[in-house]
Amino acid sequence: MHQAEDRVALLRQALRSRDAWQVSAALDYVAERLDPGQRAALVPELDELSTSPLWASAAREVLEGI
Repeated sequence: MHQAEDRVALLRQALRSRDAWQVSAALDYVAERLDPGQRAALVPELDELSTSPLWASAAREVLEGI
């Protein structure tokens, strides 16, 4: 269980990063590999990204998959 919690914590940190590469990689990972329960834990970060012109489309796509 700790691995899943650690993974979510690292993804949360990456989604809040100012580094575009980290945000992009985290969004891809969340969309393609993370199970829906773990995705749900990242809704606040995804909501925040969905207000950004740069990340809005990708974040909304992930949110729709939850």
